[in-house]
Amino acid sequence: MRRMTIAAAWASIAALSGAQAQDDPSVASFQKAVRAVVEKARPAYVFVGGGSGVCISPDGWILTNHHVAGGGEEWNVRFSGGKQYSADLVGWHPLDDVAVLKVRDGKNLPFVPLGDSDQLRVGDPVIAIGNPFRLGEDNWEPTVTFGIVSALHVYLDNPGYKDAIMTDAQINPGNSGGPLITLRGEVVGINGRIDTKRFQNRVNTGIGYAIPSTQIGRFLPHFMAGGRQWGGHLDGVTIAECGDDRYENCGDYGDGIIVAGLEEDCPAERAGLKLGDIIYHIGGQRIKNANRLHGVVGTFPAGSVVWVKYKRWNAEAKAFEGHDTKLLLGKPEQMKEYYAQAGNRYYGFVPDYHYEGKGFKVGGLDKGGPGEKSDLKPGDLITKVDRRPFASWVDFRRDMGARKPGETVKLTVDRDGTEQEVELKLAQRDLKQDEIGGGGDYGDEEEE
Repeated sequence: MRRMTIAAAWASIAALSGAQAQDDPSVASFQKAVRAVVEKARPAYVFVGGGSGVCISPDGWILTNHHVAGGGEEWNVRFSGGKQYSADLVGWHPLDDVAVLKVRDGKNLPFVPLGDSDQLRVGDPVIAIGNPFRLGEDNWEPTVTFGIVSALHVYLDNPGYKDAIMTDAQINPGNSGGPLITLRGEVVGINGRIDTKRFQNRVNTGIGYAIPSTQIGRFLPHFMAGGRQWGGHLDGVTIAECGDDRYENCGDYGDGIIVAGLEEDCPAERAGLKLGDIIYHIGGQRIKNANRLHGVVGTFPAGSVVWVKYKRWNAEAKAFEGHDTKLLLGKPEQMKEYYAQAGNRYYGFVPDYHYEGKGFKVGGLDKGGPGEKSDLKPGDLITKVDRRPFASWVDFRRDMGARKPGETVKLTVDRDGTEQEVELKLAQRDLKQDEIGGGGDYGDEEEE
């Protein structure tokens, strides 16, 4: 449904009441569109524990909250209507409160596609599907609430809902992990928190928060590859906000953030940034203050390389000059540790993060891991899996995430200009409870 049609319907609803509203064609059309989305989306809803989830693919990939599903390796989940399946916890991000489950041998399951939350506008209608107070378990049918997008890019620290969607669609305990859906029938958020400051009794007060689909989509290949995930950050950089009178020539407040400190040889220094530079754009998003910077970089997985726009004061010209550069989000020496917890023990190596091109180069190998046992070497350029080319390290991890533990794959390797095939036997997955962790203390968050 086009936004103008929706706006017209809202105007009609506001102007009419009772039978008059029912007789208005635009209102009837609007109600029909809402019902159509609900009928399509409800079958893809998933009951997970005492909370919620949503299936986003016909083979059974399920999104939910970490505080709903992060405490267990295996789950018995029920789709709308009550049909039960076994699902495994595959990937999780405790700080961002996201977990991904996979239905075992899932096939032809109802699903709702992941949409683009960057296309949302304040005032857009949205639908929340969930299991408030476990009421849906009486007949294995979820409830549906309706509202609008109240705000975008909301920064909530502890835990890290740093780029949240705010909605007035009613969300209560039990809705956690359920989808926020547009009238296009796409998942644009995973509901996870409510604000209870008014009553302090964990009920809806008209303020709910969802993790945006764009953020989840960036992490999804890593979730599918398995294990604990980590968000990006600016390593070795101390920042200050524009408008701080300790800094000259920094522009007005809300005009970016200042590089106030810079560690030697950190990613930002390698990228060409200097003290006093003003960063105003990261990863396609405008940066107005420190919270927005932390919010944006945290929506990218650790190890991502993003474009940064910044301006530098030219004393001679008495004006700012614009620049851009590519910047690694994270600390390079920690990447092996991150990926060791994020599924690379499945294949036992990490990439060379400085390589740019098709495929990826092997950076480091876990001692005794599958890669070392397959005789891979640092510097090997891997270009194909089972003789099929792939584009990048992320694509490789996504492919590996779809494989079964113990499966053998053939890698095409370019070593010193000579192409050869290497057989890689994937390890068994090793999801240990102490690495999974629990839900933690979420304060005002509605949790199960």
